[in-house]
Amino acid sequence: MKKLHIAALSVALIAFGSSTVAWSEDDDDDERGRKGKTEHSERGGRGGLGAVTNERYRTECGGCHFAYLPGLLPAASWGQVMDTLDKHFGDDATLEPAVKDELLAYLQTNAADRGAKGKTRFTAPPAGKEPPRITQTAYFTRKHDEVPARQVKDNPKVGSFSNCQACHPKADKGSFEEDDVVIPGFGAFKD
Repeated sequence: MKKLHIAALSVALIAFGSSTVAWSEDDDDDERGRKGKTEHSERGGRGGLGAVTNERYRTECGGCHFAYLPGLLPAASWGQVMDTLDKHFGDDATLEPAVKDELLAYLQTNAADRGAKGKTRFTAPPAGKEPPRITQTAYFTRKHDEVPARQVKDNPKVGSFSNCQACHPKADKGSFEEDDVVIPGFGAFKD
């Protein structure tokens, strides 16, 4: 009977250990962002977002602002963004229908909810009158809640939390490692 209890306890501990490893890889909240850094860097950082691979998207959208990685929003949110290009956050960013369709297909194919893992950290932000904003997703908000506004919004070298590449020098490659964050005028981020 004692052996049966020990065996059951061992199985439970192994299961718990496996779930803890899976949780830490999915949640990206390890102490210093080091666990698996090399392993995940080929996919664009621990989030596995990867770099933008569509040149037309890079030039059409990246010509005006940072070419946000498709994995930062779910497919439905990208659909809403692309359906409202005539009033794109205060600007008219209308595209030819064929170009719009190509970019929408790229964004939705590579969207947060279409990834290899089948789940996402970036779920749709609260519904509003405007298209969804990446900066309003729960995951983004949680990851930036310790960054003072004076270092971003009040910082003329950054200006907004949507200016990813200002503080994340490898953002274009899909890497948002906390260890790599450098806030202009303030230096490396320390939480």
